[in-house]
Amino acid sequence: MPTIPSQIQFDYPLNRLLDPSYPLCRDDVKIALDYIKQKVAEGAPEWSGLDRPQLLAHFVCFADMAMLLIHRRSPSLTETACFRAMLSQLIPQISATTTS
Repeated sequence: MPTIPSQIQFDYPLNRLLDPSYPLCRDDVKIALDYIKQKVAEGAPEWSGLDRPQLLAHFVCFADMAMLLIHRRSPSLTETACFRAMLSQLIPQISATTTS
């Protein structure tokens, strides 16, 4: 069986998360949080170029989603919208493919 490149493994769940009609799935959120953590650790330009208020706002959103997973609680509409907005702003190559 051929192996799937890691970027493709991340892209599909992240694309689903950007769709407002798609309900958030715990596993997809975990993949997205891991992807974000990896990109921040690598110093990806879409993260390192953020000004302090944007970075703090995204951190709050990231932390909210992580805490929801820890407490096994479903996100509110506001938390879901925040998470999707953060993903669409910080993962431009994926958001571009979903708008085509």
